[in-house]
Amino acid sequence: MLASAEVGDAVTPTRASGDGAYDGDDSERARARRTWGARIAGLAAGACVALVGALAVQGSRGTRAGEGRSRALAGAAGAALGSSHSTQTAMVRALNAPGHIPGLAEHVEQVSTTTKFRMLTFCNKSYWMFARNLLESLKAVSPSLVEFWTIIVADEETKAYIQSEVRLGGVSVDVFVDEDLKTQVLKNRGASKEALKAMLSWRRVHAMQTLVDNDYTTMFLEPDVAIQKNPLQVIHDQLLKADVVLSSDYGLGKMARDHASTKILIAKPSVQAKKLFNVWQRAEASYNGEGAEIGFFNTQVVPHIDDLTAKVKILDQTVVGNYLSHHIKASQAFVTGTGCDDVNYKINFMTQVLRHVQPSDPNAPVGEFDYDGVAQGCDLAGRAKVFKLSNEYAKKIASGY
Repeated sequence: MLASAEVGDAVTPTRASGDGAYDGDDSERARARRTWGARIAGLAAGACVALVGALAVQGSRGTRAGEGRSRALAGAAGAALGSSHSTQTAMVRALNAPGHIPGLAEHVEQVSTTTKFRMLTFCNKSYWMFARNLLESLKAVSPSLVEFWTIIVADEETKAYIQSEVRLGGVSVDVFVDEDLKTQVLKNRGASKEALKAMLSWRRVHAMQTLVDNDYTTMFLEPDVAIQKNPLQVIHDQLLKADVVLSSDYGLGKMARDHASTKILIAKPSVQAKKLFNVWQRAEASYNGEGAEIGFFNTQVVPHIDDLTAKVKILDQTVVGNYLSHHIKASQAFVTGTGCDDVNYKINFMTQVLRHVQPSDPNAPVGEFDYDGVAQGCDLAGRAKVFKLSNEYAKKIASGY
């Protein structure tokens, strides 16, 4: 396991302000902040239409030899690509190769013609039904962002499937075939499905590091995310002050730190962010605890979050909602599938979210959210607990404590 000191060594401590923000007052940081402010302000302006160029969708490398074996590997890799977080470390571990994902930065460079901003999502055929909801929500609230989105898949067959699906909707989406994922599955062929899920969960950190190190402002989104309003303002506001931003399952203010998640990851290409992602991806080889990459972050980074040079922000439930914390008046920018373990009920809930963000149709009015209707496959008791905690927190803030 990487020692806590190594986290501190990689991202040198600096003074923290009383409210948990960070006072980086050196001139280099100030210049970097001004540069970032100019960059993201340009991206945020005018629904970013003026910044979007025509991005060429590049096909990735096809399978060259051993088709039977490759199909089997692609199947295993594809199964992993549909996974969410691994909740427990398997007895036989599966590990990614250290460092960057081969070919990803080069692919993104070739399909990017304007702003160095990229959104990433891992997906397989099974999880496409969620990613399609994500796509439709993007089309509804910020259609120009679709051209900045790369879906990472395990094989050419899945790439062709997704591209045929999106063409039916009159759009195109960039798809990158992660050939190295099949190599890693082969190296870890004795590992269990849970171990492969953990490996993929770590892979988002490698993907983020790959693009951040190549000076891209990068946002990772799991497939089961829907966007309720143009996220550019959120990205702009958070990255003016932070280097790395994570979602949380629930909580208000600093309470959200106790429930940090990597359903959504956002980072700017600052020196501090690059150092943090370097430490984070290297920790995969030595971290033996539960929860894969988020387990390491919660146990080794969060306890030192106020002492890091890298400014880290955990988005609370006013920005990121899910079944546990969602309500129609919250106006959260992002909604995730957290809180619904059953796939059928999760897609039901996420489809409700999508219908509410899409343009209204007088011939097909959208009803109220039916939280109880999906309770059989979602955590209704957890939802009640989160609302109770939220109300208690709000009362404390209102009373000045």
